[in-house]
Amino acid sequence: VQNYCKVLLLLGIGMFSSDNNKDYLEVIKILAEEQRLFIIIASSDYIYGTNYQFCHGYLSKDLQNMTQEKLIQALGRVGRKNIQKSYSIRLRNNNIVEKLFMEEENKIEVRNMNRLFA
Repeated sequence: VQNYCKVLLLLGIGMFSSDNNKDYLEVIKILAEEQRLFIIIASSDYIYGTNYQFCHGYLSKDLQNMTQEKLIQALGRVGRKNIQKSYSIRLRNNNIVEKLFMEEENKIEVRNMNRLFA
């Protein structure tokens, strides 16, 4: 495990990355499930497959190229199970808002599912 990952973990910050050690990722998953992390840093690739409930979502500028489906999945993780009463979503780029509410013509996920089942 990289030293910076250890320091981040001591600060209550978990980081999902494909470069991380599998044991480290398991620890992060357990801590996330128990809501013992202050923040989780992840790329758009980690949105699917996580079933964690978040109180606040922050989508940074570098995620403006994520697909509409991934965006919906990410925002859908915020405020589930009604554990707290205070929730927020912060979007750092107007393109993300447009992608959320406008119809997307090129749906990568739909194309992949059609290819898989055809």
